[in-house]
Amino acid sequence: MKLYALIISSLLSVSIFAADIIKVGVYDFPPYAYIEENTTGITVQMIAAMNKFQNKYQFVAVPTTARRRYLDFENNKFDMLIFENKKWGWEKYPVTASKTFVTGSEVYVAKAKAGRGQEFFSDFKNKAMIGVFGYHYKFSGFSNDQDYLKKKYKLLQTTSQKKSLELILNGRGDIAVLSKEYLNYHFLHSPADEGKLVVSDIYDQIYQHSILVRKNHKLSVKHINQLLDQMQKSQILQPLWEKYGLRATP
Repeated sequence: MKLYALIISSLLSVSIFAADIIKVGVYDFPPYAYIEENTTGITVQMIAAMNKFQNKYQFVAVPTTARRRYLDFENNKFDMLIFENKKWGWEKYPVTASKTFVTGSEVYVAKAKAGRGQEFFSDFKNKAMIGVFGYHYKFSGFSNDQDYLKKKYKLLQTTSQKKSLELILNGRGDIAVLSKEYLNYHFLHSPADEGKLVVSDIYDQIYQHSILVRKNHKLSVKHINQLLDQMQKSQILQPLWEKYGLRATP
């Protein structure tokens, strides 16, 4: 009888203190996330930091794709995304955005050739553009209409920024749009490639990253904002931003 009571007591203790599971959608968006055999990147490191910092919620990464993330959200496969922007196709979905907490950017990249400079990026007419399937770009008005993108911009869509960069290096396109953070990370590991490329001084977009949460979810945006404030004040996230060349939003 005492053993039975002890078991029941233990189970009750576990249920009382068990953290609520929060499923976080993660898609290939280097260096924020690499979806390979194991999901890695800034998002995964931030999830680990959030779990270590508090115990009310247990954040769990759920792999998806840039293109499929909307359908997976509708099918309740996850309820939250980190390093996201409501402009990226989320206007019609039941999500609320946290405060912006870090700044990122995207630039234009072309293969280096004699006489090719910044003027190459002043006009996209008659140039073969390269982007990632499911991403949204400012130069195209954030459109995700495949026919429009192919017709107006001859947009060749790849499955990853890595593939986009490979196409440029191999001369199979004119201009790719890549995140500045991905380029910096790539150059750290492949410094010789920096001399093979021309990187624009202008940006396709400078985006303010926020966290998107399903509306009326048990995890409120108010709580997310409080968590971000607490982690920033504790300097938990600053080393992560510095490692990848990100800028914290004041």
